[in-house]
Amino acid sequence: MIVCHCNRLTANDIGDAVECLKSNCANPDLCPDNVYGELGACPRCCNCFPLAEATIREAELRFISKSQLTSPTPLSAENRIS
Repeated sequence: MIVCHCNRLTANDIGDAVECLKSNCANPDLCPDNVYGELGACPRCCNCFPLAEATIREAELRFISKSQLTSPTPLSAENRIS
């Protein structure tokens, strides 16, 4: 789905940029300006910002879910083998 017509950015493009920013920085500022910048673009008319912000949030949630699935969970004291 096209999110930004001015820059021809898709939801997949934005998702990839969010994943890259989250992977390379502990606490990135995921505003449209920074996400677009990661893609080598800059906001033009800004009419896409409401959809871009929603797409960024969805991509961030997918990234968090994926990282939780791949991160080992420490065992609690009751579940440790002595």
